[in-house]
Amino acid sequence: MLFKNRWSVFEMLYPAKACFNRWMPLSGLSGLLWAHFPAFPACSIHDLLVFIKGGGGVKPAFPTFKKIETMPNLFNEYQKLSHRLEGIINAIGVDIAKVLEESLDRITGQVLVLEAKAEKTKSLIRKKKYLLKQQKEIQKVLDSVYADIGKTIKNKSIEVAQASPAIANDILKTVIPKSFKVILGVPHLSKKEVLLWCNSAQIEGLFFNDWLSKLSSNTTARIIKEARFALLTAEPHRLPAKRIQEALQISRKSATDLATNAIRQAQQWAERQYHLENRKRLRGLRWISELDRQTCARCIPLDGRVYKIDDCPLPPIHWKCRCMTQPVFKNAKLEKYMGEQTRIARLDTKARTVHHRDGTRSTKYEKLRVKFPKRKLTYNQWMQSMIKSTNPKDVAFARECLGPTRFKLVSSGKLKMQSLYYAGKLRTIKELQNLMRG
Repeated sequence: MLFKNRWSVFEMLYPAKACFNRWMPLSGLSGLLWAHFPAFPACSIHDLLVFIKGGGGVKPAFPTFKKIETMPNLFNEYQKLSHRLEGIINAIGVDIAKVLEESLDRITGQVLVLEAKAEKTKSLIRKKKYLLKQQKEIQKVLDSVYADIGKTIKNKSIEVAQASPAIANDILKTVIPKSFKVILGVPHLSKKEVLLWCNSAQIEGLFFNDWLSKLSSNTTARIIKEARFALLTAEPHRLPAKRIQEALQISRKSATDLATNAIRQAQQWAERQYHLENRKRLRGLRWISELDRQTCARCIPLDGRVYKIDDCPLPPIHWKCRCMTQPVFKNAKLEKYMGEQTRIARLDTKARTVHHRDGTRSTKYEKLRVKFPKRKLTYNQWMQSMIKSTNPKDVAFARECLGPTRFKLVSSGKLKMQSLYYAGKLRTIKELQNLMRG
């Protein structure tokens, strides 16, 4: 079914102007986005089914679906941008998987050749020599592989950074009514300038190249561990190859996570240059953390804080951080207008335990409910509203997020939400009990 148009290169990152003018398939991700955005009018399930059964290009049974007049929303526009960035990251993830898969034959060949030599000799000194040579050969292959991966990530990060100021400007032009007559400048970021920043940027105390070296070393250690295990247990040759493939699969995820951090950091840095360019019109920057169960104890207390532009931390502040900043205008009327907008809160439910191949476990949530609280509502205020909600599902969500003891302490009024966190960490139950004693 048709819901909207195809994307140009620029629209791949920012599709705001083309978002609701024509129709594109309402399925998969598009259907999920439809659930996220309050731009669509309320309709009955019957009307929606009539629309779905209508087939490609057929007009919906209810006329309000064709053209929608609604106030543009800042959070919605940034949500669309976030999905475009995810698309870029997913494409890089596919490239990373391909590169690692191509390196599998080379690594497996090196492992099997040197293992065969080690098996033939009875000298422990020679066995050790072959194993050390094995490690060096694998490290050599992986260093070359990760150098290519790093180059791909860095080039894409530079492209995103150079496009981001214009995208940020278009978002604000879409959201701010023309009646406010706000004129904002767009800085030009040269490739050299962005590259210098990329080489100096850090995540959790490590530069980009340091992270690449760390990932390469960790991958080598995993492969050597599997190869030596196979040598000690005298496994058939096909089993070491399978173990090496599983080790590379873990490395693929780590490399994709590095791409996520690098691209989001580049986008946020470039957007900060846009804010600095227009600092005369801005009072500061507001820190925005995601409203869902995945938000960490380090980011929750920061949500809603307004910083001076020069003092505001630059997201991401940790590995796979999803936070961002938004401008706070000096124009009081404009800021009041922006404050009336809503943000997105995700309430995921129906937990399921996932058992991974490496022996670890995680929880996956099968269902999603979306709410749209006011823009100025902080994470702690939002969770407090969930606790006091008359909807049992909201209360159950808050209890599951906080845990039964913390939920009881907050719901009974003995502690406030902000008391649960200190210095970027979640306080233990014992620490909370000591806090209540005074």
